[in-house]
Amino acid sequence: MFASNKLAAAVRFAVFGVAAASTVAVAPAIAAEETTEAKKGDAERIQVTGSRIKRTDLEATSPISVFDEESIQISGVNQIASFINRLPSAGVPGSTDTGTNFRTTTTGLNTVDLRNLGSERTLILVNGRRHIGGSAGSTTVDVSMIPVNLVERVEVVTGGAAAVYGSEAIAGVINFIMKDNFEGLQIDTRYGDSDLGGAEEKDISATVGGNFAGDKGNAVVYIGYSRKDPLYSRDRKMSEADAVNSSFGPKGNFLIGSGTPNAALITQDESTGLWDKPFVAAEDGFNRNGERIIRVPSERYQMNANITYDITDEMRFFTETSYNQLTSDSRLEPTITGEFISVGNSIPNIRIPLANPFVPDELRDAALVANPDAEEITMYRRFVELGPRTSDVQRKVFRTAFGLEGTIADTWDYEVYYQYGNFSQDQTNGGVFNTLNFYNALRVEEDGEGGYQCADDFARDLGCVPINVFGRGSIEGAALDWVSVDSQLTSRMEQEAIGAVISGPVFELPAGEVVMAVGYDWREEESKFNSDSLAQSGLTSGNTTPNTKGDYDVHEFFVEGIVPVLDGAPFADYLGFEFAARHSDYSTVGTNSTYKVGLDWRPTEDLMVRGSISTAVRAPSINDLFDPGSETFRDVVDPCALGGRGGTSATGETYEEQSAEVQANCATIPGTATLDPFAINIRSAGGLAAGNPDLEEEESDTKTFGFVYSPSQVEGLSMTVDYYKITVDDAINGFTAQTTADQCVRQSSFPSNPFCSLIERDPNTGLILRIDDKVINVATFEAEGVDFTIDYGMDFYGGDLMFNLIGNHSMTNDFEPFAGGEKVDSQGEIGAPDWKANFGTTYANGDYQVAWTMRYLDGVYVENDSKETYGTIGSYTYHDLNARYYFNDNFEFFAGVDNLFDKKPPFLGQGVPGDVTGTNTAADVYDAVRRYYYVGVTAKF
Repeated sequence: MFASNKLAAAVRFAVFGVAAASTVAVAPAIAAEETTEAKKGDAERIQVTGSRIKRTDLEATSPISVFDEESIQISGVNQIASFINRLPSAGVPGSTDTGTNFRTTTTGLNTVDLRNLGSERTLILVNGRRHIGGSAGSTTVDVSMIPVNLVERVEVVTGGAAAVYGSEAIAGVINFIMKDNFEGLQIDTRYGDSDLGGAEEKDISATVGGNFAGDKGNAVVYIGYSRKDPLYSRDRKMSEADAVNSSFGPKGNFLIGSGTPNAALITQDESTGLWDKPFVAAEDGFNRNGERIIRVPSERYQMNANITYDITDEMRFFTETSYNQLTSDSRLEPTITGEFISVGNSIPNIRIPLANPFVPDELRDAALVANPDAEEITMYRRFVELGPRTSDVQRKVFRTAFGLEGTIADTWDYEVYYQYGNFSQDQTNGGVFNTLNFYNALRVEEDGEGGYQCADDFARDLGCVPINVFGRGSIEGAALDWVSVDSQLTSRMEQEAIGAVISGPVFELPAGEVVMAVGYDWREEESKFNSDSLAQSGLTSGNTTPNTKGDYDVHEFFVEGIVPVLDGAPFADYLGFEFAARHSDYSTVGTNSTYKVGLDWRPTEDLMVRGSISTAVRAPSINDLFDPGSETFRDVVDPCALGGRGGTSATGETYEEQSAEVQANCATIPGTATLDPFAINIRSAGGLAAGNPDLEEEESDTKTFGFVYSPSQVEGLSMTVDYYKITVDDAINGFTAQTTADQCVRQSSFPSNPFCSLIERDPNTGLILRIDDKVINVATFEAEGVDFTIDYGMDFYGGDLMFNLIGNHSMTNDFEPFAGGEKVDSQGEIGAPDWKANFGTTYANGDYQVAWTMRYLDGVYVENDSKETYGTIGSYTYHDLNARYYFNDNFEFFAGVDNLFDKKPPFLGQGVPGDVTGTNTAADVYDAVRRYYYVGVTAKF
């Protein structure tokens, strides 16, 4: 994909599209929600997210929430992702800056997850158009790339939008409308810090704009800089220490007599220097939380430039360009070495030969006493000499769009555009070592000159230096240099899109005009992920990271309509329905279609009853499809061993008896009647852990029903209630080897089900030769609940007093890994409370404004499947305060406090469900930063 070639083609397409629109007098909706000047006496038509048709009000058949610039300001956030993730409709985000310290490649990423259905099932738009993804091979957007001070408003549609916008809009659509038509200069500064220290923040931005060419054009330029300092685990008492120190200590701890009754973990007694001290975690272990981070640091540069120019009264040229550069770092405790560190696919654990001359005599003697046949000892050591494990990540995102929009004959609207996006990430991982070099450096012999050398000739030729692992700080100098390595990762993505839409009235009915929109979208995505040769081959102490490359394109046609049925009739001030349909043709999964049908019934002017049914899809991502993966070995007990009848192996182990259906299925596999893998010591199978090019699209059904009520008797009051139910079928999911083997023969569709396609057996003996770890389309999600809002405004002592309540009652949050599998019910546990609500009160009077917000999270179980083990967490209410003072038209001062009463997050402990590693709490749900102050100044000229 080369943008320069397609840029010229896009320009020709745009010009042709406008000419064609002029010829047939048809036009598209403007996704950027421009408000056009209506004819005198007519109501103004506006663009509403969730529809491509302009209308005269914000109410649509799909539930929509609109948050204006003031709502964002009084929240006090300096990152728009934080604002969205506080909404009751938002679930646990897939990535946040308080939950990505342990992520391999997504450190510092901030995503949004509506309905707890996964961030990949929420579609992010900017001015009605897609945004490039925020990590290699994924369409999931890093929402922190969108500058908060440039956002004019946010529109959130939580159902029925896929037929309008396409793939990923299963849980909903979030559309960020950016400021345009700006004149003057505005400078925003902000400083924040936590009450307990750590997590300091600094922000400064400038927005400048003005008209040109006799007010025909307008240009807006935004430049912003922000910096967030880290919050270390040691900065909070809750997380300053491991619950139990790690057994991988800095001196090295060695297991002697492994597998015997005399097994013991021995370390060095530093008071005597001898290696005869039984390991004690509190004395000899390692406090990992002393090095970990709760909130990762970041430094961000942002630039946006938007230009509009009225070519004629009916035609406008627009362009929008953005550039973001983010640097973020993670920090973990030093890596372990020894047990659980593999050398490629051939050596699962690095162990020390007893013949190694550096082995202390007392340790060697104890090992031989425990097991006279011992040839090696097991090592548990923290490689402190390398320093902490770190990742230095730099992401750059460039996005530009340009096109033409306007009207024809004052009735038809049109838009054609071309868009290009580019993402790059360069990452260096520190605190990593070359496992093959380390392995060879432990194979040591005398060099014949009174010293020692590596035993392997080839390793010596490469510069191998023997390593002494016994004692704190014992690895140094040339030996440390021999094994140290920095791992390099690079990612590149490109996105191109072309769109055209035309909308307007097509004919008249007694109740009003039938309005339709038709359009075409084309999009191409390409992604490349590259790691260095050592990481690809699994020869570093970090994760094995194979290169991934893939691309796809999609052509889509869509249509949308509004059909009025009754107008001004008894019990039907208005009755109409809406419809939308989209047909997509993917180069990967082929064709699919989605639709929406909605009802709009207004019994009176005060009340609107709305409902819709719709379908949606999510096409598999490049990672889902094209990850080449790597070979892996996984444990599995074959359910078809001994024909599934159960019994005892020739070596004495027991096989479970399977159901009659499983036995019947196993009987069709040659050789399994007498198959006994344990007898030939086969307890695992190789396979490929990878993406799956045979994946199909996920499919979903959504139902919504609700009402909007604005009683004319109570001025300033409005409320909405909307029920929703979303079911996702054929969701992409991966499984353990055991689940794959079991479900192949347990599914009624044996042998043609997706699980069986992952297994290769010997055609004669029936032995499992390979069992691939690939994702397949078998899972089901279900989310059900009710959203509600109440807004009320009134005059109060010479000012304006506003009340706002937005809430969610979640009733179902289920995940079924495969048909007939054990359902995972997450409703009422961490991240999925029954009730969530935000209540805000704002008072503005002349030169000042004060806002108080309460964020409520209902009490939950820690884990529904282990209620008695882990217990409950009580309800949480956070109080946030924001105040602004306007000195004059040019200067305003603001200050605020988040978590005013310093509510402590619940203590979970390490390894407990919901715990974010290094925090001892669910830091992606509850406030781990604690009470936080901020101040700022806005200057306008």
